[in-house]
Amino acid sequence: MSQKNSRSERSFQVPLALRVGGAFMALAVALLVFTAVALITDGWMTPYVVTPRFLIILVAVIILGAFATVRRDQAASRAQVIALIAAVVLVMFTRLIPNEGIYVMEQYWLAMYAVAAFVAGLVIRRSLIPKG
Repeated sequence: MSQKNSRSERSFQVPLALRVGGAFMALAVALLVFTAVALITDGWMTPYVVTPRFLIILVAVIILGAFATVRRDQAASRAQVIALIAAVVLVMFTRLIPNEGIYVMEQYWLAMYAVAAFVAGLVIRRSLIPKG
């Protein structure tokens, strides 16, 4: 009985490819949300202004996507909790920095970057599937 308990108490290591794939998937979703918001607020095919707030929110989303992977029978690890707190702090930090533009790009690039991030996430996660 004690051997069974020790197995369930051991921490489960999430493979790096799963973390990176999750980060790309979360990035794709965030970019699609930003695309939808830009379409609704600014209209079709208007220039999109990249700001420090936008970039920091994307970093927070990447952290969230990388560390949000949990099995149902797994308790949250200390690293996950710290990473998720860091992501929340980054989002709150964006309210304190100026919202000046760094770069202007066409609106369709947001959607194209989202598709590229989604494909990258799928390819990286696919590498975890046993071959044969």
